Amino acid sequence: MQRLLAFLEHNLYLILFVLLQAVCAFLIFNLNPYQQASFTHAATSVTARVNQTTSNVTNYIGLKDQNEHLQNQVAEIFLSSPNSVLTYLNDTIDVQDSFTRSMYSMVPAQVLYNTVHKANNVFVINKGKKHGIHKNMGVVSSQGVAGIVLKSSNEYSTVMSMLNTNMKVIPTINGSEFFTELIWDNEQPYSLKIKGINNLEEIEIGDLVATGNSSLLFPSGIPIGRISKLETKPNSQYFNTEIVTSTNFRTMEYVFVIINHKANEIGNLIEDVE
Repeated sequence: MQRLLAFLEHNLYLILFVLLQAVCAFLIFNLNPYQQASFTHAATSVTARVNQTTSNVTNYIGLKDQNEHLQNQVAEIFLSSPNSVLTYLNDTIDVQDSFTRSMYSMVPAQVLYNTVHKANNVFVINKGKKHGIHKNMGVVSSQGVAGIVLKSSNEYSTVMSMLNTNMKVIPTINGSEFFTELIWDNEQPYSLKIKGINNLEEIEIGDLVATGNSSLLFPSGIPIGRISKLETKPNSQYFNTEIVTSTNFRTMEYVFVIINHKANEIGNLIEDVE
Protein backbone atom coordinates (compact mmCIF):
# COMPACT_ATOMS: atom_id res chain seq x y z
CA MET A 1 0.00 0.00 0.00
CA GLN A 2 2.84 2.35 0.87
CA ARG A 3 4.47 1.62 -2.50
CA LEU A 4 1.22 2.50 -4.30
CA LEU A 5 0.87 5.76 -2.38
CA ALA A 6 4.53 6.57 -3.06
CA PHE A 7 3.99 5.88 -6.78
CA LEU A 8 0.89 8.11 -6.92
CA GLU A 9 2.68 10.89 -5.03
CA HIS A 10 5.73 10.66 -7.28
CA ASN A 11 3.67 10.66 -10.52
CA LEU A 12 0.78 12.87 -9.39
CA TYR A 13 1.34 15.60 -11.98
CA LEU A 14 1.72 13.09 -14.83
CA ILE A 15 -1.48 11.30 -13.83
CA LEU A 16 -3.38 14.60 -13.60
CA PHE A 17 -2.03 15.60 -17.02
CA VAL A 18 -3.21 12.36 -18.63
CA LEU A 19 -6.65 12.65 -17.00
CA LEU A 20 -7.04 16.25 -18.16
CA GLN A 21 -5.98 15.29 -21.70
CA ALA A 22 -8.56 12.51 -21.71
CA VAL A 23 -11.31 14.88 -20.50
CA CYS A 24 -10.34 17.45 -23.14
CA ALA A 25 -10.38 14.85 -25.89
CA PHE A 26 -13.79 13.61 -24.73
CA LEU A 27 -15.22 17.13 -24.73
CA ILE A 28 -13.70 18.02 -28.11
CA PHE A 29 -14.89 14.91 -29.96
CA ASN A 30 -18.34 14.88 -28.38
CA LEU A 31 -19.17 18.61 -28.46
CA ASN A 32 -17.42 19.58 -31.73
CA PRO A 33 -19.06 17.96 -34.81
CA TYR A 34 -16.08 18.65 -37.08
CA GLN A 35 -13.57 17.03 -34.74
CA GLN A 36 -15.94 14.14 -34.16
CA ALA A 37 -16.28 13.55 -37.91
CA SER A 38 -12.51 13.75 -38.42
CA PHE A 39 -11.88 11.24 -35.65
CA THR A 40 -14.55 8.89 -36.96
CA HIS A 41 -13.12 9.10 -40.48
CA ALA A 42 -9.60 8.39 -39.24
CA ALA A 43 -10.76 5.46 -37.12
CA THR A 44 -12.80 4.08 -40.01
CA SER A 45 -9.84 4.38 -42.39
CA VAL A 46 -7.56 2.49 -40.02
CA THR A 47 -10.19 -0.19 -39.48
CA ALA A 48 -10.74 -0.50 -43.24
CA ARG A 49 -7.02 -0.93 -43.88
CA VAL A 50 -6.76 -3.58 -41.19
CA ASN A 51 -9.78 -5.39 -42.61
CA GLN A 52 -8.38 -5.16 -46.15
CA THR A 53 -5.02 -6.54 -45.04
CA THR A 54 -6.75 -9.35 -43.18
CA SER A 55 -8.91 -10.07 -46.23
CA ASN A 56 -5.87 -10.13 -48.53
CA VAL A 57 -4.05 -12.57 -46.27
CA THR A 58 -7.13 -14.77 -46.02
CA ASN A 59 -7.65 -14.69 -49.79
CA TYR A 60 -4.00 -15.57 -50.40
CA ILE A 61 -4.20 -18.50 -48.03
CA GLY A 62 -7.36 -19.70 -49.76
CA LEU A 63 -5.93 -19.15 -53.25
CA LYS A 64 -4.04 -22.45 -53.27
CA ASP A 65 -7.19 -24.36 -52.36
CA GLN A 66 -9.17 -22.54 -55.07
CA ASN A 67 -6.45 -23.20 -57.63
CA GLU A 68 -6.33 -26.87 -56.65
CA HIS A 69 -10.10 -27.11 -57.03
CA LEU A 70 -9.93 -25.43 -60.46
CA GLN A 71 -7.24 -27.83 -61.65
CA ASN A 72 -9.32 -30.79 -60.53
CA GLN A 73 -12.28 -29.40 -62.46
CA VAL A 74 -10.12 -29.01 -65.56
CA ALA A 75 -8.89 -32.56 -65.04
CA GLU A 76 -12.46 -33.84 -64.96
CA ILE A 77 -13.26 -31.97 -68.18
CA PHE A 78 -10.21 -33.42 -69.92
CA LEU A 79 -10.97 -36.91 -68.67
CA SER A 80 -14.59 -36.81 -69.79
CA SER A 81 -13.98 -35.25 -73.21
CA PRO A 82 -14.64 -37.81 -75.96
CA ASN A 83 -11.81 -36.34 -78.05
CA SER A 84 -9.27 -36.43 -75.25
CA VAL A 85 -6.47 -38.96 -75.05
CA LEU A 86 -7.13 -38.96 -71.33
CA THR A 87 -10.49 -40.60 -71.95
CA TYR A 88 -8.58 -43.53 -73.40
CA LEU A 89 -6.02 -43.37 -70.62
CA ASN A 90 -8.70 -43.20 -67.95
CA ASP A 91 -10.42 -46.23 -69.48
CA THR A 92 -7.09 -48.06 -69.56
CA ILE A 93 -6.54 -47.36 -65.88
CA ASP A 94 -10.07 -47.74 -64.54
CA VAL A 95 -11.76 -50.34 -66.72
CA GLN A 96 -9.22 -53.09 -67.26
CA ASP A 97 -8.19 -55.74 -64.73
CA SER A 98 -7.38 -54.90 -61.11
CA PHE A 99 -3.62 -55.09 -61.76
CA THR A 100 -3.83 -52.31 -64.34
CA ARG A 101 -6.02 -50.21 -62.06
CA SER A 102 -3.47 -50.50 -59.27
CA MET A 103 -0.56 -49.86 -61.63
CA TYR A 104 -1.27 -46.31 -62.81
CA SER A 105 -2.68 -43.09 -61.42
CA MET A 106 -2.68 -39.51 -62.70
CA VAL A 107 -1.88 -36.20 -60.99
CA PRO A 108 -3.24 -33.04 -62.68
CA ALA A 109 -0.87 -30.07 -62.83
CA GLN A 110 -0.69 -26.56 -64.21
CA VAL A 111 2.11 -25.46 -66.54
CA LEU A 112 3.80 -22.42 -64.98
CA TYR A 113 6.69 -21.97 -67.42
CA ASN A 114 7.24 -23.38 -70.89
CA THR A 115 9.70 -22.96 -73.77
CA VAL A 116 9.29 -24.20 -77.35
CA HIS A 117 12.00 -22.52 -79.42
CA LYS A 118 15.17 -23.73 -77.70
CA ALA A 119 17.23 -26.81 -78.51
CA ASN A 120 16.41 -28.36 -75.14
CA ASN A 121 12.97 -27.18 -74.12
CA VAL A 122 11.51 -27.77 -70.67
CA PHE A 123 8.38 -26.77 -68.78
CA VAL A 124 7.69 -26.33 -65.07
CA ILE A 125 4.56 -27.63 -63.32
CA ASN A 126 3.10 -26.80 -59.92
CA LYS A 127 3.29 -30.31 -58.50
CA GLY A 128 6.28 -31.97 -56.81
CA LYS A 129 7.48 -34.53 -54.31
CA LYS A 130 4.72 -33.88 -51.80
CA HIS A 131 2.24 -34.86 -54.52
CA GLY A 132 4.08 -38.11 -55.23
CA ILE A 133 6.00 -36.85 -58.27
CA HIS A 134 9.68 -37.52 -58.87
CA LYS A 135 12.25 -37.94 -61.64
CA ASN A 136 11.48 -40.17 -64.64
CA MET A 137 7.70 -40.00 -64.59
CA GLY A 138 5.77 -39.60 -67.82
CA VAL A 139 3.72 -36.46 -68.45
CA VAL A 140 0.80 -36.17 -70.89
CA SER A 141 -1.46 -33.37 -72.06
CA SER A 142 -5.11 -33.83 -72.95
CA GLN A 143 -3.93 -34.60 -76.50
CA GLY A 144 -0.92 -36.87 -76.05
CA VAL A 145 2.60 -37.32 -74.71
CA ALA A 146 4.15 -34.11 -73.35
CA GLY A 147 7.43 -35.10 -71.67
CA ILE A 148 9.29 -36.76 -68.79
CA VAL A 149 9.96 -35.35 -65.32
CA LEU A 150 13.59 -34.26 -64.94
CA LYS A 151 13.66 -33.01 -61.36
CA SER A 152 11.25 -32.32 -58.50
CA SER A 153 11.31 -30.06 -55.48
CA ASN A 154 8.72 -30.33 -52.75
CA GLU A 155 6.07 -28.35 -54.67
CA TYR A 156 7.32 -28.05 -58.27
CA SER A 157 8.78 -30.18 -61.06
CA THR A 158 10.81 -29.50 -64.19
CA VAL A 159 9.77 -31.60 -67.18
CA MET A 160 11.82 -32.43 -70.27
CA SER A 161 9.55 -31.53 -73.18
CA MET A 162 9.21 -33.74 -76.23
CA LEU A 163 10.77 -30.71 -77.93
CA ASN A 164 14.17 -31.51 -76.45
CA THR A 165 17.20 -32.92 -78.27
CA ASN A 166 17.88 -35.23 -75.32
CA MET A 167 14.43 -36.83 -75.49
CA LYS A 168 14.44 -40.40 -76.80
CA VAL A 169 11.21 -42.38 -77.13
CA ILE A 170 10.71 -45.73 -78.86
CA PRO A 171 7.50 -45.32 -80.88
CA THR A 172 4.85 -47.63 -82.24
CA ILE A 173 3.23 -46.99 -85.61
CA ASN A 174 -0.28 -48.37 -85.97
CA GLY A 175 0.38 -50.63 -83.00
CA SER A 176 3.67 -52.08 -84.30
CA GLU A 177 6.78 -51.19 -82.32
CA PHE A 178 9.79 -49.81 -84.16
CA PHE A 179 13.15 -49.76 -82.39
CA THR A 180 14.09 -46.44 -83.93
CA GLU A 181 14.78 -42.95 -82.65
CA LEU A 182 12.01 -40.39 -82.29
CA ILE A 183 13.82 -37.06 -81.99
CA TRP A 184 13.35 -33.28 -81.88
CA ASP A 185 15.56 -31.58 -84.45
CA ASN A 186 15.25 -28.04 -83.05
CA GLU A 187 13.15 -26.80 -85.95
CA GLN A 188 9.35 -26.52 -85.69
CA PRO A 189 7.61 -26.74 -82.27
CA TYR A 190 5.00 -29.10 -83.69
CA SER A 191 7.24 -31.53 -85.59
CA LEU A 192 9.40 -34.54 -84.64
CA LYS A 193 11.46 -36.90 -86.77
CA ILE A 194 11.77 -40.67 -86.74
CA LYS A 195 15.10 -42.14 -87.76
CA GLY A 196 15.82 -45.65 -88.93
CA ILE A 197 12.54 -46.83 -90.47
CA ASN A 198 13.27 -49.16 -93.37
CA ASN A 199 11.61 -48.06 -96.60
CA LEU A 200 10.20 -51.57 -96.98
CA GLU A 201 7.90 -51.03 -93.99
CA GLU A 202 4.22 -50.64 -94.83
CA ILE A 203 3.50 -47.24 -93.34
CA GLU A 204 1.94 -44.12 -94.81
CA ILE A 205 1.14 -40.48 -94.13
CA GLY A 206 -1.51 -40.12 -91.43
CA ASP A 207 -0.52 -43.25 -89.49
CA LEU A 208 -0.68 -42.92 -85.70
CA VAL A 209 2.59 -42.79 -83.78
CA ALA A 210 2.14 -43.73 -80.12
CA THR A 211 3.86 -45.13 -77.03
CA GLY A 212 4.63 -48.85 -76.84
CA ASN A 213 5.30 -51.55 -74.26
CA SER A 214 9.04 -50.90 -74.03
CA SER A 215 8.64 -48.05 -71.51
CA LEU A 216 7.45 -48.04 -67.91
CA LEU A 217 6.80 -44.30 -68.05
CA PHE A 218 3.63 -44.38 -70.16
CA PRO A 219 0.85 -46.89 -70.76
CA SER A 220 1.02 -48.19 -74.33
CA GLY A 221 -1.06 -46.50 -77.00
CA ILE A 222 -0.75 -42.88 -75.85
CA PRO A 223 -0.59 -40.69 -79.00
CA ILE A 224 2.64 -38.91 -79.83
CA GLY A 225 1.59 -37.67 -83.26
CA ARG A 226 0.80 -38.67 -86.83
CA ILE A 227 3.11 -39.14 -89.80
CA SER A 228 3.12 -35.96 -91.89
CA LYS A 229 6.07 -36.63 -94.18
CA LEU A 230 7.37 -39.89 -95.63
CA GLU A 231 10.13 -39.67 -98.22
CA THR A 232 12.69 -42.13 -99.49
CA LYS A 233 16.24 -40.82 -99.15
CA PRO A 234 18.46 -41.09 -102.25
CA ASN A 235 20.86 -44.03 -101.97
CA SER A 236 19.36 -45.02 -98.64
CA GLN A 237 17.19 -47.86 -97.38
CA TYR A 238 15.51 -45.64 -94.79
CA PHE A 239 12.57 -43.26 -94.93
CA ASN A 240 12.87 -39.58 -94.13
CA THR A 241 9.97 -39.52 -91.67
CA GLU A 242 8.38 -36.60 -89.85
CA ILE A 243 5.37 -36.45 -87.55
CA VAL A 244 3.08 -33.68 -86.33
CA THR A 245 2.85 -33.82 -82.55
CA SER A 246 -0.51 -34.56 -80.95
CA THR A 247 0.25 -32.08 -78.16
CA ASN A 248 0.20 -28.39 -78.99
CA PHE A 249 3.18 -27.31 -76.91
CA ARG A 250 2.69 -23.60 -77.62
CA THR A 251 -0.72 -23.49 -75.93
CA MET A 252 -0.24 -26.19 -73.29
CA GLU A 253 -1.64 -25.07 -69.92
CA TYR A 254 -2.56 -28.23 -68.03
CA VAL A 255 -0.92 -31.65 -67.98
CA PHE A 256 -1.15 -34.94 -66.10
CA VAL A 257 1.74 -36.79 -64.50
CA ILE A 258 1.53 -40.57 -64.91
CA ILE A 259 2.51 -42.43 -61.75
CA ASN A 260 3.40 -46.08 -62.38
CA HIS A 261 3.12 -47.67 -58.95
CA LYS A 262 4.80 -50.87 -60.18
CA ALA A 263 7.71 -49.22 -62.02
CA ASN A 264 10.40 -49.99 -59.41
CA GLU A 265 9.29 -53.58 -58.94
CA ILE A 266 9.14 -54.30 -62.68
CA GLY A 267 12.36 -52.38 -63.31
CA ASN A 268 14.23 -54.47 -60.74
CA LEU A 269 12.99 -57.66 -62.37
CA ILE A 270 14.14 -56.48 -65.79
CA GLU A 271 17.60 -55.55 -64.46
CA ASP A 272 17.99 -59.01 -62.94
CA VAL A 273 17.55 -60.78 -66.28
CA GLU A 274 19.32 -58.37 -68.61
